[in-house]
Amino acid sequence: SEDLFVEVNHGPFLVDHNIFLSPIALFDMSQGGAYAHNLFAGRIVLRPELSRETPFHQPHSTEVAGLLNIAGGDDRFYNNVFVHPAGLATYDKAARPVLAEGNVYLQGAEPYANEPDLVRPAQSDPDLRIVEEGESVYLHARVDPSWHNPRSALVTTKRLGRTAVSKAAYENPDGTPLALSTDYFGRKRNETAPCPGPFEDPGEGRVTLKVW
Repeated sequence: SEDLFVEVNHGPFLVDHNIFLSPIALFDMSQGGAYAHNLFAGRIVLRPELSRETPFHQPHSTEVAGLLNIAGGDDRFYNNVFVHPAGLATYDKAARPVLAEGNVYLQGAEPYANEPDLVRPAQSDPDLRIVEEGESVYLHARVDPSWHNPRSALVTTKRLGRTAVSKAAYENPDGTPLALSTDYFGRKRNETAPCPGPFEDPGEGRVTLKVW
């Protein structure tokens, strides 16, 4: 019923470079998540979980640091592409503030109310289609150069900060700083103004991208 369901996580966790096209793209019953360089084309549902307390842990450990319920929010949305009915307006009512920058909103997708430097281009119909050919899957889309957000920046450990509950940083599993410096295909990203969405420089006009 949804592409991704995140349940009772306090963060930090990272969701990057995905193609979410189901009617519900994200069912968010967590807090402290970071979502970067994704393509969202289904609804985003935010639901607190106040009836139970769940553990959060010491960084890179199973040692329990505390218990808390899920009030919601404290998420980061950087350099994503949202196609209506996707959007971040649902987070306007989140208990904890959300950070959102470098995102692009198409076909009337609603942004987070406090988001600076967002892009809402007039020509915004991506005409998304998934086509299966044998064992391969292709994403067909119409891409317009006006969708690029010149205010986007590389997503790094420093930029993501620390979560409100666990006070932990967004890091690689070995504790080293992370940087989303490559795209879905492993191609190097523009480090000063990376393209929003999963693909760096996907082209213009009608494009066909092999998902797998």
